Amino acid sequence: MTVEHMIDSRRPGLDPDEPASVWTTASGAPERLVWRGRRFLVHSKPIPWIDRIEWWMLEQRVPRTAALPIEQRMWQVQIRAVDGGEILLIDLAADPDGTWRVTSVYD
Repeated sequence: MTVEHMIDSRRPGLDPDEPASVWTTASGAPERLVWRGRRFLVHSKPIPWIDRIEWWMLEQRVPRTAALPIEQRMWQVQIRAVDGGEILLIDLAADPDGTWRVTSVYD
């Protein structure tokens, strides 16, 4: 599967930044999460990666002397619903404040 195919296969109806409650291993990798009111377990080894933040799109202004974060910790994770549901491939964004967001869902 090419990257272009994966991007085109995003599921409709996904908000760009849906919040998720994520529990991690000691090393910080996601191991389970609650998203859209459903519980999921990580089904295979999560893949960490770094994304660039569109800093020019940020609503919050940063003082001139402050450092501006330009990188975002991301994880591509295969998850399975604990209620016996489907297996999904998602991208998770780990924010510096400890919150997590589902940014993409692939078929």
